[in-house]
Amino acid sequence: MKKLAVILSLYSGLFSQASLLIPFDWAGQNGFLIKDGALLWNRDWSSGMLLFDGTYTSYPLRFGSHTSSLFQPVKLGNLPSWRALPDSNNVESYFDYYRGDYAFDQLEIGANYEQLNKYLGVRGFKRSHGGNTGHYFYPGGGSSPIHHSYRIDYGAIKGKRRLEVSAGRFITRSGLPDSTSNGFENDNILSAGARLKQPIGQWIMDVYFAQFFQHRLSNHSSVTDSSYQNINRNQLEVIFQSPGGIGFGVNHNSQQINADTTNRFLRWSTIFASKKIKYMNILIGVNQIKNEGSKFPLSWQFDYQKEMGDFYTNIVTSGFPKPIHPTLDDSDGKRFYEFWNHSMVKGGFINQKVRGDIFVSMVYRNKSGNETRDSNIQFIGGNLQYGWKNGWNIYTKIISQLDTSIYGGGIGTSLTTGINGNFNFFKDYLIMDAHLWADGSNGKLKTFGFDPIEQIPFINTNSDWILSDQWLLHFEVVANISHVLVSYKVDNILNAVGSMAGASPNDLIWIRPNHIYPQLGRMMQFGVTWYFND
Repeated sequence: MKKLAVILSLYSGLFSQASLLIPFDWAGQNGFLIKDGALLWNRDWSSGMLLFDGTYTSYPLRFGSHTSSLFQPVKLGNLPSWRALPDSNNVESYFDYYRGDYAFDQLEIGANYEQLNKYLGVRGFKRSHGGNTGHYFYPGGGSSPIHHSYRIDYGAIKGKRRLEVSAGRFITRSGLPDSTSNGFENDNILSAGARLKQPIGQWIMDVYFAQFFQHRLSNHSSVTDSSYQNINRNQLEVIFQSPGGIGFGVNHNSQQINADTTNRFLRWSTIFASKKIKYMNILIGVNQIKNEGSKFPLSWQFDYQKEMGDFYTNIVTSGFPKPIHPTLDDSDGKRFYEFWNHSMVKGGFINQKVRGDIFVSMVYRNKSGNETRDSNIQFIGGNLQYGWKNGWNIYTKIISQLDTSIYGGGIGTSLTTGINGNFNFFKDYLIMDAHLWADGSNGKLKTFGFDPIEQIPFINTNSDWILSDQWLLHFEVVANISHVLVSYKVDNILNAVGSMAGASPNDLIWIRPNHIYPQLGRMMQFGVTWYFND
């Protein structure tokens, strides 16, 4: 089913390998993500051909299910993935609607126009939600959604030339939880990008260009800069592939940020060469950084993957400079970049019934701004899944932070385990997919804090802001009734059951995901997804 394909795509894109999602609400508006062995913050990412500057866009789920399902961290020499193009003509439209507790109302509508080797997709998304304490209601009133967005995607192959173009607008107008009355966030994003691949003689040229504009205002008692923050971000990457398989490329970036406390314009480039040698992909680049000379001279990307029957091994390491988050700018105005080194070793196996993997990741980040020491972030984890007839699976996923760095997310050890499968009724006229799972954490880092307004981690010294460990139970069922998908989902089942049984609030199961956000109880939601084909 297409909805399940989207869910699996989202799972593989956002939650695979050393990744973990920490929501601040059940609606998908705010939270943070651990990806590639570190907290995802101040890091660029793409969705299709759209570029997102990661300064204030660190939670991809905010921008809707379609945009987040195409989430891909930006990596040197690794251009945004192509969309699969159709091999026949078809016109498909759909709507995907959910309604739930606390004025939750979410709708995505779209249409896909397909011809042989040509695709056009148009979609719109909106989310309304009050939050379980009303903290998402805009203080000035009004009935606009807390987030709505629109995007268009086009792709085509003509002869040996391939082109894909995307453009989108993303608007947030939301309240924020504050000490006495709601704060607010106004955010307006325009993003566009294009990728072109075509032969030039015996060589192949691959070009990607993207622009990102953000106009953002946050009003909160914790924010000292109450003016608009404007970001203008550009990226151009050109790769030439030789007949012998050697790639030569240049990656050029610029970022301009203007606000009351920050005004900076940065430019940095990398000239690189790459080569695939049997099981290895190797890329080495020389950096040219306008504002800081040769402090970080090299970038690299190394990827080794080998399959041996049912087993596989994957070794990845990369190193790259990127701009410091503007909140952490050096006080003397002389340092604007930091260096990150990501490394991971992973091994696993796949057969018809059982699959599993184990990984170790290590991430190094040099000190920036007024920090006194570098950061070393270490994770270990794994996944195990067993399947049997009728598509039933039981699975377990564990990820553990071994160090005490705040840049790992401070999660301690996180465990998710569940069971999913399907029931068939009336000779397959009614198919129900059920999913029951539990997740929780143990040993959270007491010194970890995350500022959801500035979207940066910080060292917490306030005992009232320490987040306790928690264990929660969730359930979702999706029924396919004559090609209409009807879903029902309950987040935090024990809180929901206790509430319906009349238990006092003190006896219910709650979770405190962030020091600014209130405790989370339950979320019960109902959804309908309907596809229409020409």
